[in-house]
Amino acid sequence: MEPTPPPAPPPLLVIRPLPDVVFLYPTLVAALICGALVQLGGASVQEPGVTGIVFTLVFFLNLSMLAFEYTRMTAVALLLGGVILALLAAMFPGLRAFIHDVLDQPMFMNSTFYWIWSGGFGVLLLLVIGRTRFDYWEINSNEIIHRRGLLGDVERWPAPNTRMSKEIKDVLEYALLRSGRLVLVPPGEQRAIIIDNVPQIDAVDAEIQRVLSSLRVSHAE
Repeated sequence: MEPTPPPAPPPLLVIRPLPDVVFLYPTLVAALICGALVQLGGASVQEPGVTGIVFTLVFFLNLSMLAFEYTRMTAVALLLGGVILALLAAMFPGLRAFIHDVLDQPMFMNSTFYWIWSGGFGVLLLLVIGRTRFDYWEINSNEIIHRRGLLGDVERWPAPNTRMSKEIKDVLEYALLRSGRLVLVPPGEQRAIIIDNVPQIDAVDAEIQRVLSSLRVSHAE
């Protein structure tokens, strides 16, 4: 008689939410590209300070993501506003000239500026991503576990009958990292567990459903 194989381990999902600063990675990419263009192209690329203007616009747009929440309605309003401004600029030469004068500024930065910014951003992003190794969530068929800190502090909640919802409130954050918010309400808890900035939120949502459904199946059996 063949020995009975050991039972398969219960499915485990690890969630590592990201800090808000990771959404500044487009600024890092812009600094690298602008630095390479200035380094390779010399002064000819800088006329009339194109790289400086591009980097500044990307940086301030990126910062606005930390200052404001780009909901679906906000994104639609901004898109319509941009279309209307483009149409008005096409209809009125004075407005078109004004926009050209605003953007046609001699914002000169040498390659060293861009390399320092990209290096600083790169180190910062590596540090905050490394921090997620010490602050994360585990969800299995029995428990919801929050592990945090160098000493491994642990909080636990029961997983059975947990209610869950997925929220995508900022469309730009979703576009950059497919991130969103998870809201978990374990049974008997008065306050919900809110996990912000979960990357690949759709895949995580599907995996949580699979983990919790495996629990329901095992109970039914």
